[in-house]
Amino acid sequence: MDDKSGRLKKKRGVTRTSVTKICKAIETELTKTDVNVDALEEMLEQLAVESNELKNLDSQIEEFVSDDKLEKEVAEYTQKIITWKFRATKKIRERTKNVDSLNVPSSCYKESSSNIKLPKLSISKFYGQSSLWLSFWNSFEPAIHENDSLSEVSKFNYLKAHLGGSALSTIEGFALTPENYEIAIKLLKERFGRSDVLINTHLNNLLRICPLKNSDDIVSFRKIKIAERRLNSCIKALERAEKLVDYDDVYQDWQKEGIIEEVDPMQEIKQGQHFLPHHPVFKENSTTKVRPVFDGSAKERNTPSINDCLEKGPNLVELIPSLMNRFRVGKYGVTADIKKAFLQIGLQERDRPYLRFLWKDRGREGNIKILQHKRVVFGIFSSPFLLGATLELHLKNAPDHLKETAQQLMRSFYVDNCVFSVNTKKELARFISESQALLSTAKFELRGWEHSPTEDKIEERQEDLKVPVLGLLWNLPKDTMSLDMKGLMKEDKGPTTKRKILSTVHRIFDPIGFSCPVTLEPKCLLQECWKLGLSWDAELPLLITERFERWKMKLPKLNALQIPSQSAYATCIFLRAESADNASCQLIQARNRVAPLKKISIPRLELLSCTIGARLAKATISELGLEKIPIFYWYDSMNALYWIKRNENWATFVYNRVLEIRKLTNPEDWRHIIGTLNPADLPSRGSNAEELVKYLWWEGPNWLRRPIEDWPVSETIPDFDVVNSEKRKTIVSVTNTTTEQLEYFSKVSSFRKMTRITAWIFRFYKNAKTQKKERKGGTLDLEEVEAAEKFILKQVQSQCFSGNEKLNLQTFLDSDGLLKVKTKISQRSDIPTFRFPILLPSKHAVIGKLIFEKHVELSHAGIQILMSSLRENYWILKSRKTIRQVIRTCVICQRFASRP
Repeated sequence: MDDKSGRLKKKRGVTRTSVTKICKAIETELTKTDVNVDALEEMLEQLAVESNELKNLDSQIEEFVSDDKLEKEVAEYTQKIITWKFRATKKIRERTKNVDSLNVPSSCYKESSSNIKLPKLSISKFYGQSSLWLSFWNSFEPAIHENDSLSEVSKFNYLKAHLGGSALSTIEGFALTPENYEIAIKLLKERFGRSDVLINTHLNNLLRICPLKNSDDIVSFRKIKIAERRLNSCIKALERAEKLVDYDDVYQDWQKEGIIEEVDPMQEIKQGQHFLPHHPVFKENSTTKVRPVFDGSAKERNTPSINDCLEKGPNLVELIPSLMNRFRVGKYGVTADIKKAFLQIGLQERDRPYLRFLWKDRGREGNIKILQHKRVVFGIFSSPFLLGATLELHLKNAPDHLKETAQQLMRSFYVDNCVFSVNTKKELARFISESQALLSTAKFELRGWEHSPTEDKIEERQEDLKVPVLGLLWNLPKDTMSLDMKGLMKEDKGPTTKRKILSTVHRIFDPIGFSCPVTLEPKCLLQECWKLGLSWDAELPLLITERFERWKMKLPKLNALQIPSQSAYATCIFLRAESADNASCQLIQARNRVAPLKKISIPRLELLSCTIGARLAKATISELGLEKIPIFYWYDSMNALYWIKRNENWATFVYNRVLEIRKLTNPEDWRHIIGTLNPADLPSRGSNAEELVKYLWWEGPNWLRRPIEDWPVSETIPDFDVVNSEKRKTIVSVTNTTTEQLEYFSKVSSFRKMTRITAWIFRFYKNAKTQKKERKGGTLDLEEVEAAEKFILKQVQSQCFSGNEKLNLQTFLDSDGLLKVKTKISQRSDIPTFRFPILLPSKHAVIGKLIFEKHVELSHAGIQILMSSLRENYWILKSRKTIRQVIRTCVICQRFASRP
């Protein structure tokens, strides 16, 4: 209870502080001669909000505090709020009353004996929109501008009160004079009231209106018209495919299951509804053979879609490469999917009208019925987040004995697909049973379970059973992964274009990078098309077309062309596993990139390859939890390895990438390998079937399966001309200072001590040059102290006055070499130091110590007394300012000058 009351009191204290600040701001505004009514109104709104918050907090604290004490505290702030609310409201009423009384002056109409009371007219503010100028001026002109009872200054005052934004900025600099009023009116008319500007503005507004092709198009502004057109197209497509009944059965089942509901067609269509277009998707190899897909991105011209109006939410979906890597690690892979995952999440009733759609009523020919969703819809931007958040919530709330399986499930879902792997049959059975139990509590049904064949059920599997897993094909009997190449072999009619090449490349879905050596060629062709500046549908040159057709012909044999190394760069990751008698190696992941359009050198391309290798390795290590195993980075470029292993001041391009590599990896783990044994050369140059069969790409070079002691070792000897050319250029700047500066000047705290130290140094110097009998002893005399002071001041002058300054003073050098000022009282019979004071700078540490010492000597005197005293011997530039700064550093003076 004490903690709760403490938190409430702390929150109330913050709110009370806000109330006090607002009241002070109102008080400040009311003291001004020209009160800003808009600012006062805004402050009153803020005060009302804080007042309500304060009342709520007081009511909550009431149970913790005695009634008398609480009543006293509440009364104090209530009285303050009421007082300033009344004063501000009164001032606003006074200001607006004067303006309203002039909005329709008596001179604008004749007195009538009618008893009808007309409402007051008010003039709207003008903020600078050209389209609103005429409306503003036609109201302002008869009410104020042509009102003879008002002076020019009053008219100008009312004009400013009715302007805002850019309009007010136009005349804000004019003073309130009769002459400036006419100038301000002329300036406003020239800027906002020009006829050509008004005409252009009106025409632009007309051009923004959506065109109407015929009289029926007025209805198309309603979203229902889009859905109706798309419905007709959908029905025609279903009739051609003879799937209309199947598609209708889906909706019938949904209605029975409470996923959708029918809406009364006679119900009035109100604002705040939305109709979703939909179309069918057929997948013969999927658990759902036919399903509707709703288009949340459909929109008319100049109108947003429902997806444009929704917050997408954070991305909670796992990356496919991460899922696939974890899927391949364990001995037994296991997959499943959630039955109608999105349709298991309910919608609040107030959100359902935004997810309506049209469908044909089977019982009544030609009639269309309105349905609306009661569950989350696939095709809406926020749906993946809602599904992911729902799954995460239920898995985090799993009971303790299922926590391990819940953690595994959280890292195994891609939308509604579960992809995971385990190492034993016992773990496989436990994962399946516990996963089903966990998700059943949230009414999610995991179905379509597939897993790697166990030893006792291998023969039961079909010989060539392939299951789709996140876009790849999983051969269950052989437990191997492959790419789906059927779509790639389709015959595309028409000329070869840039769009056609891109479409062909995207048919190969390979998140792991197995096909990097094969897909490099079309990527390079696309880059050449961009260099030539070709449009998407322009026919490509004959040379590019022949290369593309040749690549397609050789693709079934996994035959690719050789590509120059300066056109691409790549990296690949292998996982090495050791057993008692041998070691195996397997490709985990690969990436390749086409070289940038802006041509760069091969050494820099090699460094880019190392960069993506470091990134990919870091991601893979994190995904598979391999932080504790040894890691080796191999590359065939000695120049890149030299840059990585030496943390020197390289040029910007090399420095940034070396810095990233050194953050992600240990430079000592990088080693050299000859190019012929580097598997990453295949995805960066292309490969043929023979090279792939040699297992160099799939299992790496043979030496990786040998003991680590037998791995190749080579010394890194780079091309020093290349690596040194990437060193940052160094500019050496030398400054020669001839002025001698003594070190102890800055270390001594007072000017007196500085003078005495200098005097003792001079005495030591003289005594060291004379015989013992002639040496001077005892305390310092006046002459020695004065000589030391002159030396110190001479050093200060030599440091601060180089001879080029324009001082506007008559100066001269005396016999001691000191710079002095010839004043107007030089003929007066007075001491020489007063008639010819020593010239001193304003900004020097020694001068500050001199002033402070004099300040203490005069019992902490003020600026005027201290300046007069110093003037007897010294002429300090900007003396008043300098003395003021020194006095501010005096702790004693500041302590006595501070207010209680």
